[in-house]
Amino acid sequence: MKFEYRQINESGKIFYDLFALRKGNQGFFKTVHLQIFLLLFTIHYSTFTFSQTPNQIINTVNERFSKVNDYRADVNVKCEIPSIKIDAINAKVIYRKPDKFKIKSTGILVLPKQNANFLFATIADTTQYTAVITGEEMMGMVKTQIVNVIPNKDTSDLILGKFWIDAVRGLVLKSQLTTKSQGTILIENTYGNMSQYALPDKMLFTIETQKFKLPKALSMDLNTSKKDVVEDDGKGRITLVLTRYVVNKGVSSQELK
Repeated sequence: MKFEYRQINESGKIFYDLFALRKGNQGFFKTVHLQIFLLLFTIHYSTFTFSQTPNQIINTVNERFSKVNDYRADVNVKCEIPSIKIDAINAKVIYRKPDKFKIKSTGILVLPKQNANFLFATIADTTQYTAVITGEEMMGMVKTQIVNVIPNKDTSDLILGKFWIDAVRGLVLKSQLTTKSQGTILIENTYGNMSQYALPDKMLFTIETQKFKLPKALSMDLNTSKKDVVEDDGKGRITLVLTRYVVNKGVSSQELK
C-alpha cells in the first residue's frame, strides 16, 4: 500500500491520496481515515483558538447575546448566607436591549449589584477596557481561554474581571469580579437550551460576606430566621435557577417599571 502526501498548505489542511488499495483492506482504510480526520480537527481547533485575540474571544460571547432584543424568565433565588437563614424566593427577570434590566419579586431579594445581566454590560464595548489572555483551563471536558479585563477608566466599580470563556461555543463558564464595593465575586454559569443566546440556566454567585451589603430591611422580613443557618466560612452563596425563557417577543416600558 502506498501513500502520497501532496501538500500541506498554510491553513493547515492536508490533501492526501490513498491508492493501490486492494480488496480486503477496507477496515484499514476506515482506521486511517478516522486518524487523519482527528488530526485535521485537532490542527483546526488549535489554530482557531490560538489565533484569536482577547477581544475576538470576548466577541464570541457578544455575538451570541447580540441576537437577544429582549427576554423574560422565571428565576428561583436561593441564598446561603452565614449567620442568617433566608428562604428561597421566586421572581421574574425582564430585559430589553440595550441596558434595561429588572427583577420583580414579592419578597426581599439578596443579590449582588453584579446581577445576571452585569456580565454582558461589562464586556459589550471592547473599547472600554484592556483585555489580556492569561492562560487556559479545562472545565470538565471543555477547554476555556482565561481572559482578564481591566477597565480603562477608574470610574468603574470593577477593578478586574477574569473570565473563563469557551471560545468555540461563545460562552462564559466562569467569572471572577474584583470590585470596589463588594470585594471579589465568583460566578459559575451552567447552560442549557438558551446557550444559543449565551443565556444561562443556572448561576452560582460566591461572595465575600464581610464586604457584601445585605438589604437593610432583611432583618424585618418574614421569610428570614436564625434557624438552620449556614456554617460561617466567610463566603456566601446565591444560586439563580432560570426557567421558562421567552426571547425576542417584545417587552413594554410598563413591564420595566
